[in-house]
Amino acid sequence: MSLKVEIARLAVKLLFHAKYKFKFTYTNFDRKRKEPFFLISNHASQNDPLYVDMNIKYYAYPVASNILYTNPLMKFGLNKIVKSIPKRKGQSDIQTIRLILNAFNKDKRGIMIFPEGNSSFFGEQTPTDFIPTAKIVKKINHDLVMAKIDGGFFSSPRWGVKRRRPEFHIHYYTLLTKEEISSISIDDLAKTVEDAIKYNDYEWNKLKKIKYKSNHKAKGLDHYIYACPKCHDIQTLYTKHNDIYCEKCGHIAQFNDYHLLEGIKEFDNLIDWDIMQKKDLKKQSLKRSYTSYGKLYLIDFIKNKRHKLGHVKAVINHKQLILSNKSLQKPFDLKDIKGQVITQKNVLSFDVFDETYMLKLKDPMLFLDIINLQKGDI
Repeated sequence: MSLKVEIARLAVKLLFHAKYKFKFTYTNFDRKRKEPFFLISNHASQNDPLYVDMNIKYYAYPVASNILYTNPLMKFGLNKIVKSIPKRKGQSDIQTIRLILNAFNKDKRGIMIFPEGNSSFFGEQTPTDFIPTAKIVKKINHDLVMAKIDGGFFSSPRWGVKRRRPEFHIHYYTLLTKEEISSISIDDLAKTVEDAIKYNDYEWNKLKKIKYKSNHKAKGLDHYIYACPKCHDIQTLYTKHNDIYCEKCGHIAQFNDYHLLEGIKEFDNLIDWDIMQKKDLKKQSLKRSYTSYGKLYLIDFIKNKRHKLGHVKAVINHKQLILSNKSLQKPFDLKDIKGQVITQKNVLSFDVFDETYMLKLKDPMLFLDIINLQKGDI
């Protein structure tokens, strides 16, 4: 590795170790190994690739989403500080595999991917199809190493702010050797990866009993939680410090130091709250429209740039997403929207025909769930 990369990695280590209490453990894995390996991990928080890779001497090249390269800072880091492999929009698996094979065979370096793609919204794994991961792992046929993250969601929830020097546990172990990969079927390999990825920070911490201290545990939660568990109305929630309120019902709940919810009889965690809100949305989505506000960008993947189209009013119903301001009127039929996903904290990204948009939105989860509901994905 170059001196520039070594200095940058040292700076990252010093920065993150000052902010987190990392606990690294290993089973049948040497963090200083030179032989290339395939590294996978569950995705508990947004900066997991940095945390997982910083403790490995010969870091694994991350496979990064194309959307990250439209951010100038991320583009600089992924191109100049470390070497990465972009998974670009419209790029076939064959093209991606060619770049990965080049890393293994030419650079003699490992590859790191997060099969979930998206970091956790509520403290457990994100449902996904593990067959593509299994196919790539089978094709590469190098040792498959798992980095299991626990406490990552509580340390820095995707919708919120980092806790005060929280505990962040990462356990590295060899999930399958290349010999075992050679003899296993694609389906069994996908099931093995899926089982390894599964996690639940709530159940984990009920055993560990680690305190995650902050005076702002609920900050930002109203970007992702939209239905009140008492009156079941939608878009009535707001937060303050560690507390959650409804405009109609008043105080709803608060987070304790173990990140469990207090004040709601039916559940004590966000996973179950999300299940409840999706049920409420199914009952109400055909009856009304929902309004939010944000900034709209058009993405240029050729130049890796974001073109700002301005602040917009966003209205969604069971048929259309309508984005408008004084100089813009963009109605999109929900049936034409593809690749909808929340990126970063509150950005709803989606494709309409051959164009890709980013919408920084007050209510990204509500809008995403409505689109998925009308497509039959909820």
